[in-house]
Amino acid sequence: MNSDKILFKLHSEMCNSFAHPIRLETVHHLKNKGNELSFGDIADLIGVGKSTLARHLSIMVTNGILIQRKEGINVFYRISSDKITTACGLIREVLIERLKSNIDIVNNLKD
Repeated sequence: MNSDKILFKLHSEMCNSFAHPIRLETVHHLKNKGNELSFGDIADLIGVGKSTLARHLSIMVTNGILIQRKEGINVFYRISSDKITTACGLIREVLIERLKSNIDIVNNLKD
């Protein structure tokens, strides 16, 4: 497999790491609430069960989105690169533009 194919595969796997609202919300909270949050803090902010959250965080750690740090019985998470929040922010901006465009189309429809 050539290096481009390998990179496309890895790119796809990283993008799949964002393919759930819980994962996107986790990135959002980590960016906006502090550089690092504990598992419990993330669970409280998102409001999901611990086993569900653990599964999603594991996927994000495995694919390099988050870095995990253990301190005693506590586990803390942080975003591995500022470029991840930049990429998520750009996609969010594109979605907002699209939604605004759709609203403009609906508002210009005639009965």
